[in-house]
Amino acid sequence: MTNEESRDATASQEDLAEAAAVVGELATETAMEGFDEVEEGLDTLELAADVKAVSDVEAMAGVSDLTRAVDAEVVADRLTTLSDVMAEAGVSDLVEGAELLVASDDIRAMSAAVGLMSLGDLDRGLELGRLSGELRTISDVVDTLEMPVLSAVLEDRGYRLQQMGTDVILRGAAERSLSSLMEATGLQIAELGNSEMDEGELRIVASQLAAERAGELASAGLLLGLQGQIELETAADDAELAADLAAEGVAEVAEGAAQLGAAATMEGVAEALDDTTEESGDDS
Repeated sequence: MTNEESRDATASQEDLAEAAAVVGELATETAMEGFDEVEEGLDTLELAADVKAVSDVEAMAGVSDLTRAVDAEVVADRLTTLSDVMAEAGVSDLVEGAELLVASDDIRAMSAAVGLMSLGDLDRGLELGRLSGELRTISDVVDTLEMPVLSAVLEDRGYRLQQMGTDVILRGAAERSLSSLMEATGLQIAELGNSEMDEGELRIVASQLAAERAGELASAGLLLGLQGQIELETAADDAELAADLAAEGVAEVAEGAAQLGAAATMEGVAEALDDTTEESGDDS
């Protein structure tokens, strides 16, 4: 081999060695990038799993809130119906109570009138009794004067007046008892009227409380429904984000794997170049 050929061979070996070094260095860099890409892809997949877990929790919370919203609306409707029924019953009780109180006043007024009538009957009965006594006294005087016919007439009229006075007094006593009975009945009816009024007021108060609670439940149901919808929308967005992150992570892992494969290939090329360089050196 001439000197020129020897120099060419040496230069060729140096080129091969340099190429092998470059390829080896490039293989190392590519492998490191591949490892980084795979690691980044795994981190992205882990993040995607976390986001998906959050999405599932949000979805369950949204469904729960929507269910509670429906329950609150149902209870609110029932309370509203109950409130209406109690309000109607309360008004009816108030009307009945007022009517009973009016009837009680009427009965007590009638009792007072009957009481006055009984006093008048007593006065008339006593007056008739006095007249009867006077007539019988006159009858005795006339009889003494030997006027038997006139005396008999006066005696009979006196007796009849006495009977009439007795009847009037007895009737007054009966009316007095009737007046007391009517007074007691009026008081009982007044008590019933007051009870009806109290029940009516209680039912109206209960109706108002039920209506207020129904309004609160309706508002809470509306808020829960809105919150549930927002949570479901957020869960859907997070689920979509998790899917995108998962796809990105898979792509990063695939790219990293491809880079590792390329690095392995380049490393094989570098080793082949090294082997060729050694063989060329042995031949020279």
